[in-house]
Amino acid sequence: MKNSTQYTAHRNTRTGFPLSAVCCLLLAVCCAFPGCAVIATRYVEARDPAGVLILAHGGSPRWNHTVRAAVAQARLAGPVETAFGMGMHGHEVHDFQAAVDRLQADGVTRIIVLPLLLSSSSDVFRQFEYLFGMRPDAPWPDAGGPVALSVPVTMLQPLDGDPVVGDIVFDRVRRLSRDPARETVVLVAHGPVDEADNQRWLDAMAGASAVLERDGGFAKIERLTLRDDAPDAVREEATRQLRQAVEQAGQATRVLVVPVLLAPGGIEQKIPKRLAGLSYAFTGETLLPHPALSRWIAARVQAARRPLSGALPVRSGAGTSVIQ
Repeated sequence: MKNSTQYTAHRNTRTGFPLSAVCCLLLAVCCAFPGCAVIATRYVEARDPAGVLILAHGGSPRWNHTVRAAVAQARLAGPVETAFGMGMHGHEVHDFQAAVDRLQADGVTRIIVLPLLLSSSSDVFRQFEYLFGMRPDAPWPDAGGPVALSVPVTMLQPLDGDPVVGDIVFDRVRRLSRDPARETVVLVAHGPVDEADNQRWLDAMAGASAVLERDGGFAKIERLTLRDDAPDAVREEATRQLRQAVEQAGQATRVLVVPVLLAPGGIEQKIPKRLAGLSYAFTGETLLPHPALSRWIAARVQAARRPLSGALPVRSGAGTSVIQ
C-alpha cells in the first residue's frame, strides 16, 4: 500500500461551489448563532455521498440483534448496512458482497467500512483487509474474494485500546464491586490463535486496566484471553492460566471476573465452565449493550466523513483509502 497523502475536494452539484466553501460559510454563521451548529453538522452529513458498512464477527441471534441495535442507536446518516461473519467461508463473503451491492445500488460514491472488532491483531481483521483491497494476502484464501467494488473504500480501525473499552469495563466492574481495595479484577478477552497476536491483544487491554487502576482503586488487575479458536494444547494452557490467576487472587482478595467481549450470547457463557469449582463474582455482562459504544460508532464514522472539507489527510492506495 502506498503511503501517499490524498486530499479530495467535493463540489455541490447544484451550485458548483466546493462543499468546503459551503461548510466554511456555515461555520461562520454558527459563530454568530451557536444554536445552528447541529444544523450545520447535519447538512455536511446529508451532503456526504458515502455509505457505511459495519462488519462484525457474528454469533447467536441474540449476539447479532445486540449489534444491530447498537448500530441503530448510533443514528448514522445515509445508507447503512451491517454484515456478519469472519470472511472465512464463502457464504460470509457472499453476504459482504450483497451488502456492498446494496450500498452501491443506493448511489454511494464511497463506502466507509467499520470493523466492529475488539482487536486488529487477528486473522479476522486481516481477512477483512484482504476482502476490501487493503492487503494482497488472505488468512483464508479459500473463502473467495476480494469483494467487487465500483467505489473507493475507507476502512477504519477496530476498537483495539480505545478508551471507550475501559470506560464500559469500569461500568461493568462497579456493578460487581463492594470493596475495591480488597478486590482483584480479572479481565477476560477472546484472544487470537497466534502467540504474537495474543500478546498484542493483551497489550491493547492495558488501556482498560489503566482506567480501573486510576479510577477504581482495586488491589490488582489481571488480563487474560480464552483463545477459544486455538489448537487444544493452546486453549488448555489459556484455561490453566485463567484458573491459576483466579485461584491465586482468591486467596487474599475477592475476585471479579469481567468479560472484555463485544456482545452477549457468545463465548462469555464458557467462562463459568472454565472456572468450575472456583470462587469469584461474575455477571457475564459484555461491552454491549452500552450507549457509549454506539456513540463511539457514530464518532468514528463522523471522523471518516471529514475529507469532505479537505481537513483530514487520507492514506490511499489502489482505489482504496484507510484512516487509522
